[in-house]
Amino acid sequence: MFTDKTNQDNFYLELGQLTPDSVNHLASSFENLPASPYADGAFRLRRYSRFVMNNQRLSRLAAQAFVQDESINHFQGNVVRVYPEIEDQTVEDPAFTELFEHFQKMAEVKDNTPIEVHQLRIFADHKTAEVAPEGVHQDGFDRIAIYVMARHNIQGGNINIHLNESSPAMISHDFDQGEFVVLNDRKFFHSAQPINPVDGDFGYMDIFVLTANLVH
Repeated sequence: MFTDKTNQDNFYLELGQLTPDSVNHLASSFENLPASPYADGAFRLRRYSRFVMNNQRLSRLAAQAFVQDESINHFQGNVVRVYPEIEDQTVEDPAFTELFEHFQKMAEVKDNTPIEVHQLRIFADHKTAEVAPEGVHQDGFDRIAIYVMARHNIQGGNINIHLNESSPAMISHDFDQGEFVVLNDRKFFHSAQPINPVDGDFGYMDIFVLTANLVH
């Protein structure tokens, strides 16, 4: 983990990996992701929900639309997007709670902090698919975590971490099998390489993205 002792907000980023058992528990939940009616629906299936953790217990918050300012998301900013909720059977699995436990511990996210979760399958069907069509960007939160649960029949898709919007990647890795990065979204930018199917016509990568603003 990188730290900055001169800055009150001393968290930079940390890497980790879920247990194989947790990855196996959550894998099937990606098979039931619905299509998206928005611009990214050409290459993404998605669910979206909001939660809080309190004493290691996960509680779902009321559903709400998801929107990012155009200054943050140049691809589909200022678009009010409504996605189906993450399924109850996924939320009730202890493996799902493990995502939040790592996020809280690593990124100094306190109990009762709203945490938004995107469950995504990014797919390449006969052609290249953009994993991060926004390019090098920030998500507009204090903390984010990217968990890559699976890669199937693809090349590319490396997750890249940048010091600023115009700098080359300081970290670039083809995360897989529950590998993840938790980072300070105010200090770093991130991007991802596009994916292409390798054998046949179809490939995908499955991802959970967690985001939060700190409660002071």
